[in-house]
Amino acid sequence: MKKYADLHCHPHSRAFHWMRHTKSEKRADKYHPWNIVLSNFKKQEKGKRAFSYSQCDPVKLWNGKTKLVFASLYPFEKGFYKGGQIDQNKLIRLLDVLSTSGLGFLNPLKWVQAIFALVTGAPTILKIARAFLQSLLMRMPIRRIKFFISKDYDYYDELILERDFLLSKSGAKKQNNIYIPGIRRLWKRTTKLRKTYPESLDATGKYVVCSDYAEVKSTLDSNEIAMVLTIEGMHALGTDTNLDKVNDRIAALKKWPKSVLFITFAHHFNNFLGGHAHSMPDALRILSDQTDGMNEGMRPEGEKALKHLLGLNDQLQKESSLGRRILIDLKHTAAKSRKWYYEKIVAPCMDKGDTIPVILSHVGYSGWQTLDETIAYADRENDFDNKDGFYPWNINACGEDVVWAAKTSGLIGICFDQRILGDPKDKVNSIDLIWKNLKAMVDEILASDQLDLNQKAKCWSIFTLGTDFEGYIDPTQDYGNSLLFDDFEHDLFQRMKTLSEIDGAKYHLQDEAAVETAVRGICFENAHQFLKAHF
Repeated sequence: MKKYADLHCHPHSRAFHWMRHTKSEKRADKYHPWNIVLSNFKKQEKGKRAFSYSQCDPVKLWNGKTKLVFASLYPFEKGFYKGGQIDQNKLIRLLDVLSTSGLGFLNPLKWVQAIFALVTGAPTILKIARAFLQSLLMRMPIRRIKFFISKDYDYYDELILERDFLLSKSGAKKQNNIYIPGIRRLWKRTTKLRKTYPESLDATGKYVVCSDYAEVKSTLDSNEIAMVLTIEGMHALGTDTNLDKVNDRIAALKKWPKSVLFITFAHHFNNFLGGHAHSMPDALRILSDQTDGMNEGMRPEGEKALKHLLGLNDQLQKESSLGRRILIDLKHTAAKSRKWYYEKIVAPCMDKGDTIPVILSHVGYSGWQTLDETIAYADRENDFDNKDGFYPWNINACGEDVVWAAKTSGLIGICFDQRILGDPKDKVNSIDLIWKNLKAMVDEILASDQLDLNQKAKCWSIFTLGTDFEGYIDPTQDYGNSLLFDDFEHDLFQRMKTLSEIDGAKYHLQDEAAVETAVRGICFENAHQFLKAHF
C-alpha cells in the first residue's frame, strides 16, 4: 500500500488549542489528539483557508495513508496578539481595499479588518473586544487568546504541555472521538456525523511518536503512523523572557525520551537570536508588527545556540558533551542569517568532513538565484510581488538555498500554501502551481556549477511534501488536506511523465519507471531515507 510523508505539519494542534482551558483537559479519555474537532465541511470541500476545518488530524492522516509525519510543536507567538502598527496611511490603505475590491465592501472579513484598525493598540477597555475579533478571524477559542495575552503565558511551559498532549496516545490503538465546539453539540450527533463524513470523522488506528529510525521502521512495517517530533521556532525555548536559559533548555531538549529531529530556527517574530524573514501580508500588520528583528542577520546569542543544537564547539568540531545533534530547519530564517549559516557553519564543517544537511521544511521557490539578490530585495517586499510567477520574498528558497540542500543531501518540503507558491489570488491550477515551483528548483540544481554529475542525477531526491497543514494556511484548493494526497500523486505523475517524454535525459527521467521512482520519492521515500541517515 502506498504511504505518504509530510515534513512539516501540526496534526495535534487543533485539538490541543480547542480543549486547553476546558473541563476536557482534566479527562484523559477526552484530552488527546484522537478527539477530532468538528470541521466546517463546506470550507473543507472548497479548500478555503484552513481556519475552520482540520487538514491533517490523526483521522485524516490514517485514512489518507500519511504514515510518516514530522509533527511540529509550536507555542503561538505573543506577537500575534499584542496589537500591531496602525497609522493614518495604513487605515487609508485598508479603506481603499474596502472600496475598490468589487463586492469586498460586503465581505464581513473586510469589516472585521477595518474594526481592527480602530481597536488595535487601544486602551485596556478594548482588550476584550480585540480578543473577540482575533478569535473570529482565526477560529481560535477566545479563552485561548485571552491566555496568550496574559502574563501567565510562557512559551517553554506551553511547549512541554503540547508535547505531552501529543504523547498522550502515542502507541495506543484508538477509535477517534468527535469534539463538537459550542452550541452545535446540542443538535449534532456523532453517530450520524461518522456515517456522513467517514473519511474525516471515523478511524481506528495508531500513531507512534518515535525515538529513532529503528522505531520509525518498526512502526511503518506495522502499517501505523510514525511521528517524528520537530519544533517550529526557537522562541519555544523562552527566548523572549529567559534568553540566559536557552542553552540549559537545549541541553534538556536533547534528553527528551522522544527525540527532536530538527528545530525551525526562526518564525514570525523576533526571537532575539537571529533574523526572521518577512512573512505577513501588509493587511495583517494592522494586527501584528513583525518588523523588530525582521530580515536581520544572526546574533552572537544565536550563533552560540545554533552550535549547541548541532553539537559543535567553537572550533566547529563535534563534542560529545554537547549531546546529540538537533538539525536546523531554515524556513522562516532571514536570508542574511541563512547566508551566515552556510558560510560560517555548513561550508567549514563540510571541509572537516562533517556534512550537515540543509533543511527547508515548507517552502516555495522565490525566483531569485542568489542570496545576495534576495537580501537586496528584502526591504522592498510587498503584497503585490510576483517574479516570473514566483513569490520573491526571502521566506522562500532561492537557487543558492536549493544548491546547498543538494550539496549536503538535505531535504526541501514543498509548501501547499497558495501565497508561498506565488498565487495569492487562487488563479492557477493547483498541480501547475506546485509543479512550477518544484521544476524551477530542480532547474537550479541542474544548472549549478557547484554540483557534480552524481549530485545532479539525484536532483529529485531532496524534495518531499512539506504542506504546513494546520498552520493556518490558504491551501492549494485541489489538495487542501491530507486525504487528497492520492490525487496529488496522480497529477504529479502526469506532469513528470510529460517532462520525461519531452526532455527525459536532461531531467533524469529516462522512462516511466524513473518517473514512478521520482514521484514516490517526493511523496514518501525521500523523507524516509533522510530519517534513515539522520535520525
